[in-house]
Amino acid sequence: MFRDYCKVLDVAHDASDMEIKRAFRKKAKDAHPEFNSASDAEQQFITVNEAYDILIHHKTRELFEEDLNTYHNPESYPPFKHWIVVARERATVHARLPYKEFTRTKFYQGTHASPYILFLAEFVASIVLIIIPYFLMIGEQNRIFGVFSLFIALPAGIFMLVQALSGFSAMKKFKASKKKASKGDAKMQKT
Repeated sequence: MFRDYCKVLDVAHDASDMEIKRAFRKKAKDAHPEFNSASDAEQQFITVNEAYDILIHHKTRELFEEDLNTYHNPESYPPFKHWIVVARERATVHARLPYKEFTRTKFYQGTHASPYILFLAEFVASIVLIIIPYFLMIGEQNRIFGVFSLFIALPAGIFMLVQALSGFSAMKKFKASKKKASKGDAKMQKT
């Protein structure tokens, strides 16, 4: 049966990578057989790992979303089926590891979301890279170096600026969705 991986991780279909990573980290701990006493704990953990593995890679996520929208079973498409099999095999190996060992795997380590301070540092560095060529061109001795740096530092600064702003945007979206979820939980508790 075809699974809606977004429902498995409790994320929206338009969730950012950061939202998917955070949801996975929470779900992985809750579903790990060490902390989950359910009889199918290992299978739950495998499903959570499989969902993350499919959603975090943009190509497989694109195929998943396309098949979800057309109600087509992606497992009948050989490349997608291959990635599902690979994700399940990796998840099965991870399910048999103690949680502490699992958190040391490269797979789990890759789920760390970039913190706010890194986005801020990238933003500041990008502004510096954008401004430096202009100061170098103003100086009489370094005009050639200033023009040269215009072709190197300016594009690098613009690229870093875009990355930092998209990171801020993703964090803002994540915080808004988290706030909305907590308001929904508060309403549920009142009723």
